[in-house]
Amino acid sequence: MEKKFEFKLLNLAADVGEALLKNGSEIYRVEYNVCKVAKRFGYEGHCFATLTCIIISIESDDGEITSLVRRVNSRDTNLDKVYKVARLIDQIDSYDMKDLKKLIKNIDKEKSYSTIVDLAGHCIGAAFFTILFLGNTNEFIAAFIAGLAIGIFIKICSSLEIGTFFTNLICGFVATSAACFFRYTGFIYCMSTTTISALMILVPGVPFINSMRDIFAGDLVTGISRFLEVVMVGTSIAVGSGIALNIFLKFGGIY
Repeated sequence: MEKKFEFKLLNLAADVGEALLKNGSEIYRVEYNVCKVAKRFGYEGHCFATLTCIIISIESDDGEITSLVRRVNSRDTNLDKVYKVARLIDQIDSYDMKDLKKLIKNIDKEKSYSTIVDLAGHCIGAAFFTILFLGNTNEFIAAFIAGLAIGIFIKICSSLEIGTFFTNLICGFVATSAACFFRYTGFIYCMSTTTISALMILVPGVPFINSMRDIFAGDLVTGISRFLEVVMVGTSIAVGSGIALNIFLKFGGIY
């Protein structure tokens, strides 16, 4: 009976860790909350997490150790879910194991923004970056449309599951192509503001900050891994944008 309880506890702790990790949480937060779950039910917990894997062990009063390895195959950024899980664990004393597992599953199943809201976010984000870069009204409109194109292609790439690198490469290409089109038609006179404004919504700001926080917290392996992922994403955006710009210039376009 005790072994069965331990296995349930390990799975619950892994569910908590996975919910945090796959939604963009820092590693130290994952490990802290996993160990807190184990402590709530009377066990000494140990956790080692990377970007793709969580290893958890619990130690009983007689020194017996039970372990579990959970693979995390996909990651995104949803800080609302991270907040809800962390807040739930802060109030863990108010719940039993069954209720806690149910609440974690409910948070995990929550849908993100609808397609319309998501596309609107891309459009508004790209458009308002032109204000930051001192763009004019035409550049605002061009960036708005470029943001819409990025949002649509992100949805397409996500459904095709082609991976982060190629998704950002394609979106970088689409954003710059949109700016090239508006420059070609004479709607805008300088591509820089529109291009940069559209590309800004692809910049992995949260992962970069998390990589720094992991490094400063002493999680060097994960911090460096996350930083390399940020570099990879930045490189893919630059490559996609460079391809579009090169094609535009070769066909007689004026930068």
